[in-house]
Amino acid sequence: MSDSYWMDGRFLYFFLLLVVLVMVGPYVWCQTPTEIERLEKEVSKTYGINKLEGLTRLAAYHLDLDDKKAAKYARQAVSLSETVFSEENVLVPENERPLKTNALFYLGKALYNQEKYSQARSSAKAAYEDAQLLENVELMDQSLTLLDKIDAIEPPKSGFIQRTLKPLNIGSKINAASSDLRISTILKMGRMYEKKGNYSKAVEQYTKAINFLRNKGDATEIARLQTKIAELNKADGKYSEALAFYQISTENYEKLGDTLSARESKQGLEEIFEEIQTLQPQATEQSTSMTTVQEMPSVKDQPEVERNDIIETADRYRTLAMEFEQKEDYDQSLKYYKLYADLNTRLVEEERRQAMDSIELQNKAQQIRLLVQENDLGEMELYQKNAELDRQESFKQSLLLGLIVLSILAAMFYWLFLSKRRAHKRLKMTYLNLETTKTQLASAEKKIKKLLGQQVSDEIANALLSEDQEVKNISKFVCVMFLDIRDFTPFAEKKKPEEIIAYQNDVFGFMIEIVSKYHGVINQFMGDGFMATFGAPVSHGNDIQNAFSAAAEILKEVNERSNSGRIAKTKVGIGLHAGQVVAGNVGTEIRKQYSITGNTVITAARIEQLNKTYKSQLLISETVAKGIENSNLQYEECIETTVKGREKPIKIYKVA
Repeated sequence: MSDSYWMDGRFLYFFLLLVVLVMVGPYVWCQTPTEIERLEKEVSKTYGINKLEGLTRLAAYHLDLDDKKAAKYARQAVSLSETVFSEENVLVPENERPLKTNALFYLGKALYNQEKYSQARSSAKAAYEDAQLLENVELMDQSLTLLDKIDAIEPPKSGFIQRTLKPLNIGSKINAASSDLRISTILKMGRMYEKKGNYSKAVEQYTKAINFLRNKGDATEIARLQTKIAELNKADGKYSEALAFYQISTENYEKLGDTLSARESKQGLEEIFEEIQTLQPQATEQSTSMTTVQEMPSVKDQPEVERNDIIETADRYRTLAMEFEQKEDYDQSLKYYKLYADLNTRLVEEERRQAMDSIELQNKAQQIRLLVQENDLGEMELYQKNAELDRQESFKQSLLLGLIVLSILAAMFYWLFLSKRRAHKRLKMTYLNLETTKTQLASAEKKIKKLLGQQVSDEIANALLSEDQEVKNISKFVCVMFLDIRDFTPFAEKKKPEEIIAYQNDVFGFMIEIVSKYHGVINQFMGDGFMATFGAPVSHGNDIQNAFSAAAEILKEVNERSNSGRIAKTKVGIGLHAGQVVAGNVGTEIRKQYSITGNTVITAARIEQLNKTYKSQLLISETVAKGIENSNLQYEECIETTVKGREKPIKIYKVA
């Protein structure tokens, strides 16, 4: 039955797998195409400006995937833009014209990636020129960056062409022309920003131009741009930056021997100080201001006026103020202290304004991105709807085929179900019977352990119940305790049997707990007392100390309970002795008892009986006294006496 069961199971799994493949296969095969594939399909069905937009997007997508495809789509977009943006076509909106510039830029970038640098240069230059016409600063900057990358590619170091062209110095001429184009573009961008009133951006572009002009060594143009930057900073209210650039340009003009331009720069300095004096009524005359300015250390050859320059200028004002204060010229000192405070205030305001401008630009960029994302999401939603319709149609067909296969397999599964149901039913009944038997055995074992534990200790009970462990008769060193309740016989004569049992349970109850607490085992009860062993069947360290501690605690508990009335007035006598004994099972297979035998047991019983003679409650042997840990034994009397069964006298100690 087992072999046929597994054969039938494998057959069932095979057909289930076949059904899954039939139903899910068509659904997997008709998955939606990628976004690029959907866009390529859409471009083939569109015309005009929509087709141009799609081709430009495809070129941008493929720049990171396939340079050849990117170049192909970019060429198609450039070719189409020539007709779409013709002079006769007045229907094209102006905001769509950057599409042609983007297509030229993508074509240049794709060709650059293919190492076709000559063609890439032509496309990038065309993109730059088109961006100039549109006054699109961002596209101009992108195109110039690409041109810089192309110019950075070095030609081969050897070969016939290189040897032929080297005397003509064509490479240096090309680099010079490229640098001139770069400077011209930056200056145009600066003038555009200046025209729009964005003076900080214009200053940034003019500063870049100065850096390029330094490579050319055009000192005259550098000085002219420094004067322009000073004028823009003055118009923007940045007097400290304007002062610094006027000072630099004045020095540069003087070095060039251009006295006229130097005089104009000094005039600019004077105008700035006149405005400052207007804001500071306590300032002194203009001539003193000019003299002091000439005494200030000049700021030379700075490629760019940054925050550190403003701080340095403020520090100079502060130094001058302190110098005038030492000279007791308090008017001049006050003037420069106020100029110093004004620069610090302007620095804070400039930082705050730049932070606000940055936040505003970020917000605008975020809005643009959200609009683009909404547009893309709309297009993707349209594609997904069309693809969902195709998937639904394919799913219907696969579902129909799956239903046919399921109908064929239904009868086979039903027959298999009938053949297995009876076997499963029998197996279930067997399992239930097994669980019931297991529960009954566990309950019986629990009852046996409980009953056995009431007669012997847990250690002995576990040893007796273990199948692979036998309690062997062995010789062990133990400490034996005998306990006897005094005057029990007169007490029992006056009580009913049930009262006697209740009294014994009350007294022996806490005594049993104390003995167990100190790892002792009660071997047997003797009506008005019991015998307990410490160290058998298992030793727990210093068994003598455990026995002595248990005896002391029993005496304390008996006195407290007796005095409080919890039990009847009770006194006990306890005897302790330690030595070698024989421990093990005594009896036959029919009846066995775990027992402790030997002279040590007899001597312990004799010592307990001497409590009546010496009117004591706890007597211990010399062996026990020597085994007590870490303290001087407190005892009332040391007695040397003879006991029955021993020839020589023994020492005992009266502890209580």
